[in-house]
Amino acid sequence: MVSEKKRHFATETVDAQPSSKKPPEEEDPEIMLSGLRGELEKEKAKSDDYLRRLQYLQADFENYRKRVEKEMSDNRQFGNQRLLSDLIVVNDELELALREAEESGENPTIVEGVGMVHKRLQSVLSKEGVEKVQSLGSKFNPDLHDAALRVLSDKEEGTIVEEIRQGYLLKGKVLRPSIVKVAEKSSERESKSQKSPIEEIGEHE
Repeated sequence: MVSEKKRHFATETVDAQPSSKKPPEEEDPEIMLSGLRGELEKEKAKSDDYLRRLQYLQADFENYRKRVEKEMSDNRQFGNQRLLSDLIVVNDELELALREAEESGENPTIVEGVGMVHKRLQSVLSKEGVEKVQSLGSKFNPDLHDAALRVLSDKEEGTIVEEIRQGYLLKGKVLRPSIVKVAEKSSERESKSQKSPIEEIGEHE
């Protein structure tokens, strides 16, 4: 009985003693802040990487869109160019028919009807960006003109003195060059004719 009381007393004594374990220390705020900064930097790096990828994709898509639009525009322009070239030939034929009808004293009603069709066709060509090449009196330009003949003239050398066939531009680009006659000085032609074959060969060497 006494021994049981001693054991009970010993148990109470042990239970009454304060615990020797120390409570866990609280984490240093500076360490926590440093960790948060590190995580923030990682997330920012990921965000920057995603943004760069998005910008690359956007640039690729924009280049693709522009390329497709250019191809579609070129296809439309090429198709229009062939059609407009054919319409220019029709325009030439109408102009020729009008001149012949007026010179021969054809029925005025017919002349008027052909004239109306001609004006309508010219209006369509103008709306599509077709305009005439200015040739007569201007200097010969190989990009705009084809020289059919060189003729003696008192005009400045290289001046266009006659237009054989009208040329046309399509939005600033040559659709059909003009066929023209170009002025040539008589003195230059005489000097060429007076040269012997040997002199001419020497000039070309």
